[in-house]
Amino acid sequence: MKFVLFSLLVLTTALPAADKKPKAMRTKDIRVGETLLADNFDSEKLDAKWLFNKGGGEFGSKFPIKDGALELDQGGAQGAVIWREFPTQTQDGAIQLLVKPWACNWIAFGFYGPPDEVDKRPAAHRKLAIVVSKAGGVVIRDVKSQDSLKAVNLKLAPEEWHRVCFESKGEQITIQVNDRVVLEYKTGLTTGPKAGMLINLYGGKGSVDEIEVKAALVK
Repeated sequence: MKFVLFSLLVLTTALPAADKKPKAMRTKDIRVGETLLADNFDSEKLDAKWLFNKGGGEFGSKFPIKDGALELDQGGAQGAVIWREFPTQTQDGAIQLLVKPWACNWIAFGFYGPPDEVDKRPAAHRKLAIVVSKAGGVVIRDVKSQDSLKAVNLKLAPEEWHRVCFESKGEQITIQVNDRVVLEYKTGLTTGPKAGMLINLYGGKGSVDEIEVKAALVK
C-alpha cells in the first residue's frame, strides 16, 4: 500500500514541463478594458468565429483541438493561417496567449487592420507580427519587408508552454514573456484601428492556448 501511495505521489507531483502553463500577466503600459476575444479551446471543435482558408483538401492546413489547446498543422500548405474578427475595433490593446512551437520553425501573431475594397484578406492588413521561434527567440517583425525590427534570444524550450503578451499603445510596443518584459520598441506600424487578430505558423506543427485580447481602457 505504501508503495502504491508513493507511486501516485510521484505521478502527481512530477508533471512534465510541457504541461506547465505560466500564469497570466498584468499589462505594463496600458490599462485594459473591454475583452474583444477570449478562447481557452475547451470545447471539442474550433469556434466558428475563427476563420481560415478551407482549400487544399488533405494537403491543406488543419486546426484541430487537442488536449484542450489549438494545434496549428501546416500540412502540405505554404503555412497555417487562422484569424478572428473583433466585435468592435480598437486603437490600442493587448494580446496575451500561450505558445508552444514544439514542431515548427515559428509561430507568429498580431493585430490586423480593417479590410478595404481592394483587398479584403486580413493577412493583407497586418503590418507587424510577434514571432516566437523553435530556436527560442522572440522577434518584432515588419510583415511587408520581413525585416526584424527588434529581437531577443531567450532560449525558450520549444516543447514547453510560454505565455506572451503583446501591448500596442500608440507607437509603443511592449512584449512580455513569462511575466518579464523582454522587448520594447516604437514604430508607426502598430498605430491605427485594429479589426482582429491573426495567428500563423510555418514549418510543421505548433500549439496555442488561452488567447485573450483586450482593448485599452479609454479615459
